[in-house]
Amino acid sequence: MTDRPQVDTDTLKQTDTMRDPRADPPAAAAPPPCPAPAEHVPTMPSAPPAADPASRPGCTQHWRRLAWWSLFVAANAVLAAVITLGNVPLRDNPGGPVGLAYLAVALPGHLLAFGALAGLLPLLLGLWARSARPLGIGAVVLQGLWLCLLLVDAKVFALYRFHLNAMVANMVFGGALHDQVALSWKTWLQAIALVSAIFAAEALLAWACWKLLPALPRRRHVLQAWTLVILLMAGGQVATAYYDARGERDVISQWNYLPWAQPITAKSFMRRLGVVSQQQAGLPDPRHAQLHYPLHPLRCQSHRRPNVLMVVLESLRHDVLTPQIMPNTTALAQSSRVYEHHFSTGNATRYGLFGLLYGLPGGYWASMLDEQRGSQLFQVLGQQGYDLHLYGSAPMYSPEFDRTVFADVRDQLHQGPSALKPDGRDRAIVASVQQDIRSSQAAQRPWFGFVFLDSTHAPYHLPADYPPLATPMAADIDFLKFGPDHDPTPELNRYHTSVHYADSLVGSLLDTLRAQGLEQDTIVLVTGDHAEEFNDLALNYWGHNGNFSDYQLQVPFVLHWPGEASGRDARTSSHEDWVPTLMRHALGCENPLADYSTGQDLLAAPEGLRALVVESWSQRAVRHGDALYVFDKFGNATALDRHYRPLPQQAPDAAAIRSAWEALTRFRNR
Repeated sequence: MTDRPQVDTDTLKQTDTMRDPRADPPAAAAPPPCPAPAEHVPTMPSAPPAADPASRPGCTQHWRRLAWWSLFVAANAVLAAVITLGNVPLRDNPGGPVGLAYLAVALPGHLLAFGALAGLLPLLLGLWARSARPLGIGAVVLQGLWLCLLLVDAKVFALYRFHLNAMVANMVFGGALHDQVALSWKTWLQAIALVSAIFAAEALLAWACWKLLPALPRRRHVLQAWTLVILLMAGGQVATAYYDARGERDVISQWNYLPWAQPITAKSFMRRLGVVSQQQAGLPDPRHAQLHYPLHPLRCQSHRRPNVLMVVLESLRHDVLTPQIMPNTTALAQSSRVYEHHFSTGNATRYGLFGLLYGLPGGYWASMLDEQRGSQLFQVLGQQGYDLHLYGSAPMYSPEFDRTVFADVRDQLHQGPSALKPDGRDRAIVASVQQDIRSSQAAQRPWFGFVFLDSTHAPYHLPADYPPLATPMAADIDFLKFGPDHDPTPELNRYHTSVHYADSLVGSLLDTLRAQGLEQDTIVLVTGDHAEEFNDLALNYWGHNGNFSDYQLQVPFVLHWPGEASGRDARTSSHEDWVPTLMRHALGCENPLADYSTGQDLLAAPEGLRALVVESWSQRAVRHGDALYVFDKFGNATALDRHYRPLPQQAPDAAAIRSAWEALTRFRNR
């Protein structure tokens, strides 16, 4: 029988006493890999016990470095929490004890996740290096940069009630806002001194963490610590999903204190569990409000009170307004104002409808959601006794329009029957609106109708027997086929046919107005939430939420306003313009538009060249004339033309950026 290798424990003890037990193990040779614990093998009675494989020098080195890294990340998470809590109202938190309890779980998990991410590269490089220096130096540098970034973010949040993002970083440090945020030489010296102090403290903290470690850290303790961290992160996300589904404004407003939070939501799943949002009453405590909105109370009084019908089609391209594709809307356009260069406030539904129904850029979405502030439009309509007929074919709680735009009237917000497909839901909600119109007319009450049709969203829904406008028409949409060389004709034909079907529903609504004698008493708007691209740029962009070109932002905007001249309008207009125009001319609001909107009056003379702030899920851009300034996640601005090709002059126009900054901060609580 072959004996197992013996370990001279006396020699190991002697070696340990000859060096500092807290020093990193010598790196004369690369340590052997750590073997998995072997099954027990009987030995001769005289043989001493074999050493634990994890106690070999190489394995001890790995676990010791991992333990140090874990302790260093945790210590920096404490420092990050101190910085973050400087902007959190602890004594009079709007969420009370529940809000603070939520923050106690969510904040540590959030900061530990960011800290671990910042230290991941040094860990990977230093864990198996011959020396511990790459791990220590890399961790000190990256954790120091992480804390510096948090300090800048904390100052931005204190001033503007939103966190540092790529576009804001470019505005502040790129020179576009030099007049507003000019930094003196004393300020620069203070900043340099502060950064130097942070890195000196990081180096001292790194040394202290080495000294605090035991000579042989137990891997069980390390694994237990990270298990606790993972449970903390998961607990924060579960709590987030729960309170988000309940719509607990005072609790979920804590998100705003978490820098760069990306909360996980599960509204549909929570609804199946019976967790449903309840309408909140009143505005948040002004001491904690992120927004000062509107700037002054609105003064609105209208004696005429015209009816209003808004019809919004999902993913509606500007070039579909033709007699062949949209015959009913095109006929309406003959007696309407058609704005030929009209742009959505975003390339996704969330930001397109937000801008259309608030008159604000999509950059205010998060704050409106946190505070559940509804559109001023619906408050004024309610004050003036309007019946509200609000219908969305798709659920209006994802995105959370029920807690933003319609927060004050969510009990009057309806959606199409969930058992039907989008084309069937569209037909059902149009029938409901027609019945509502007849009921309001019979009661002689003014009404406001909002209809959001979903058939035109990919995969472009149609009734089974609906004839194609052109062939070949795709039977369905296979997104895996899309690519730079794919011929979009079949898919485009299907899209055009779905638009034709949706337009037939628009025609039935217009027929109802005529049948009720309301044609001359009703303002009618037909538009889209955003546009839809079929590789028009030859850059392999499909659908929406991909870029800020005309093919994803420019939509039809047909405005039938009885008593106003019809015709084509060539100005650059935006979704931001609809609410202020309606509130000024139909609802009699006397306030300056700037009190509650960043838009312009569509019935007044054009105001000249303007900068438009447009949003997507992951980017923001400023459109200014023929130039697009697209900001990436790192604050870099790329100047592009309308065809998404780089411009020779890459520096953003300073006036355009200042205008965008003013629009994004006008209603922030300072």
